[in-house]
Amino acid sequence: MYYFAFFKNIDVDVGPYCISNIMRKFGCPREDAEDILIDSIINFRDKILAGKVTYLSSIRNYIYTTCVNMKKERDYYAKRQKEKEGEVILYLYSDNEETKSYQEELLQISMQAFRQLSDSCQQILRYFYIYKLSMEQIADELEYSSANTAKVTKARCYKKWLEFVNKDERL
Repeated sequence: MYYFAFFKNIDVDVGPYCISNIMRKFGCPREDAEDILIDSIINFRDKILAGKVTYLSSIRNYIYTTCVNMKKERDYYAKRQKEKEGEVILYLYSDNEETKSYQEELLQISMQAFRQLSDSCQQILRYFYIYKLSMEQIADELEYSSANTAKVTKARCYKKWLEFVNKDERL
């Protein structure tokens, strides 16, 4: 019960400061700033329970810095995700007045390259790009130890897929 009251006080004391500064600094909606604040407080709680926090001069600065880092990380991964999706879409469906047969050939090359991947790589790419599962969901489905492990595996599989596509002599 003590922990609940402690973290509720943190939310009340630090919350408005963090939310308003995150909104101002990054121009994000209030809901996103609130989600980041909650994630930061949970992160802080987890570190306290794990014994990783021994001394802090300012809880407010710690929480705010964690919020800023989380927002930057989310923006970075969102940007990378959009770039990768754009690459695949542009690669398969370029609008440079290419003929329908050329687009079909690109699709065939991509599918042949995809079939060269291991079953586990095919599965993780399907889950991510076709079924739009999150890294956490993919980690659960494929029994990875964490979402980060799934993320690294997906990145390696995607890179391998592009290598197979680029090796095709028809390009």
